[in-house]
Amino acid sequence: MKYNKEAIENEAIVSSQQGYITNELGKFILQRAVEISGHAFVTNGDKELKQALIDDSVMRVCEKFLDYYMEDKCAANLIISMIYSTMTNKIVSLNWRDVYGQRIKGPVPVYKDGKRSMKLIKFVKDDYLSQKL
Repeated sequence: MKYNKEAIENEAIVSSQQGYITNELGKFILQRAVEISGHAFVTNGDKELKQALIDDSVMRVCEKFLDYYMEDKCAANLIISMIYSTMTNKIVSLNWRDVYGQRIKGPVPVYKDGKRSMKLIKFVKDDYLSQKL
C-alpha cells in the first residue's frame, strides 16, 4: 500500500512536539502492522498468532517510537523497521514461549548413567489436571 512519506514525517514531527502519537500516525502504524503480518510472515491461518504479531508490534512502536525518532530521518522507515523487528522477535520467541508469552520450554534435570545434567524440555500443560485429582 502506498503512503505519503512527507505526511507521515509531518505527523511524526507533531507527535514529537506533543509528546504523544497523533491519531493519523497511529492509523499508519496499525495499517503497516496489519499489512506486514499478512504478507511477510506465514501464520498458516493461525488468527491468534497473526493478531499477537499485530498487537505486539503496534504496542512496541507506540511505546518506543518517540524515543527513537529523530526529525527528518524518515519516520515511515523507522516505523516499518520497528514493526518487522518486533514481529521477527515474536516469531523467534515461539521456540520458548507460546503466543501469550507463557514459557513452553525450560531446563529440567535429567539423570543418565548416574550423572545429572540439565536438558531443555517442552512443558506439557494440562488445564484439566485439578479435575483428575
